[in-house]
Amino acid sequence: MLKISILSYDNLKYNDFFKIYLFYQIKTNFMDIQKNRNFGKYQSVGGWLYLLCFSLIIGGPLRTLYNLLTSFNEVSPLFEQFPGLEILVYVDSFLSVTLMIFSVRAGNALWTFKPKAVKTAKNYFLIFLVYSVVAAFLPFVVGLPSEFMEAMIPEVMKSSIQALVFFGIWYSYLHVSKRVRETYIE
Repeated sequence: MLKISILSYDNLKYNDFFKIYLFYQIKTNFMDIQKNRNFGKYQSVGGWLYLLCFSLIIGGPLRTLYNLLTSFNEVSPLFEQFPGLEILVYVDSFLSVTLMIFSVRAGNALWTFKPKAVKTAKNYFLIFLVYSVVAAFLPFVVGLPSEFMEAMIPEVMKSSIQALVFFGIWYSYLHVSKRVRETYIE
């Protein structure tokens, strides 16, 4: 800003005014965000909250990608024999990738202290629960043979229990955690 007071306005071009104005707006907006942000007791992510962010941003998406790739490679040779299986894999893959994107968004909101970050994370967990219910019943709706479905029941039960435990732990954590309450003032 020292240059502005030294230069005469006659020597400045329109482009220079635009650059100065843009710089001023960015600086002012950044300062306003820092001044108006209500920091709680904690100004960083740590403890169990760090683990939650890690699982939403990195752990969950990596697990989803691994499961998609391995399950596709295992069952793709059976697509011609069981067309319903192909539908199941593609629908579940689409839902999984959509949920994975929302997981990263929720984790990033918590990590970067976005407004309504806790609400975004809670919404993610509710959608995750709905997905888990849909994914549990999806194999029974696509018209697979009964012996195929009988073989899938233990795996469906296992993944449903894992999903319920994951949901129960983290959703209740967001509700009762003192750390969350004192980190995010909304």
